[in-house]
Amino acid sequence: MKKLLVILLAALLSLCIVMPVSAKNARVLKFSSIHEPTHVSAITADLFAARVNQLTDGELDVQVYHSRQLGDARQNVENIRNGSIAFTSVSIANLSQVIPAMDMFSLPYIFKSDAHYWYCIQHPKIDEFMAQLEKKGIKRISWITSGARSLFTQKPVHKPADLEGMKIRVMASPVMINTMKAIGANGVPIAWGELYNALQTGVVDGAENNPPSLISMKFYEVSKYFTLDEHMRIPDVNIVSTKVYDKLSESQQAAIDQAALEATHFMRGAWMVSRQSSLDQLKGKMAGIIEPDKQPFIDAVADLVNSEAKRLGVEDTVNWILESGKKF
Repeated sequence: MKKLLVILLAALLSLCIVMPVSAKNARVLKFSSIHEPTHVSAITADLFAARVNQLTDGELDVQVYHSRQLGDARQNVENIRNGSIAFTSVSIANLSQVIPAMDMFSLPYIFKSDAHYWYCIQHPKIDEFMAQLEKKGIKRISWITSGARSLFTQKPVHKPADLEGMKIRVMASPVMINTMKAIGANGVPIAWGELYNALQTGVVDGAENNPPSLISMKFYEVSKYFTLDEHMRIPDVNIVSTKVYDKLSESQQAAIDQAALEATHFMRGAWMVSRQSSLDQLKGKMAGIIEPDKQPFIDAVADLVNSEAKRLGVEDTVNWILESGKKF
């Protein structure tokens, strides 16, 4: 099944690109990816790079570095700000280190479905919210998806009470840490590249992420159960350093914007294929895939959503997201 997924994504990629023409004085721009090359996010980064190279007739040579070669997610954000790399794809939770209000997107269960998620993040209201990043040296060029995040643990989890005393790895996001506390666990921030060893040695009892990430990082080797509580849909974003972007010509900027849009369209379709393929594989690799009643989890975090929105100063935006969810 894994080979089928890679072949399918490679076929989709080949339909979208033509090999770019190299220019003598091409400007090299670095794209740092934390994912393994077969992860759908990494393949999307390769597509973006190839399209920028093609659309600029080789004037820009975007080179993608996978598997955290240039740093982990938090390092990538800092390197975007100082201009040492041009692009990265990052969970928006990691942008809370720059602007705390970005942690709004980590609030649990605020997006009712995948359709609701895309409706919100593509809305002009959210465009306006994201524009504040540009004052910090970061420009969002496109949204991509990382689907819903769910728990993977050593012991089965059917309800919040089952998490009592468990140490669950999360990103360095106050909202994520507080969410784990609300459902009975202890949230422990650990770098993505260190998580496998942390699970293997018992530093943490579990973590939370999406099915493709469990496959690409082989977390099924060090976790037994996957509980599809889908507590968060935290957006991933493709971002560019304003120190790089602002120095490009208008035509080069337009090429980057176009390639980023195409990458989003590709990712939406490829993600659905990747998620289902990954779930199918995990059924044969883990002791159990649990589909719990989500309502007890939703009830456990209800007060937290309101208190965290107030703490972050984003009550109006969160209320708009929640209200818009009634349509879905």
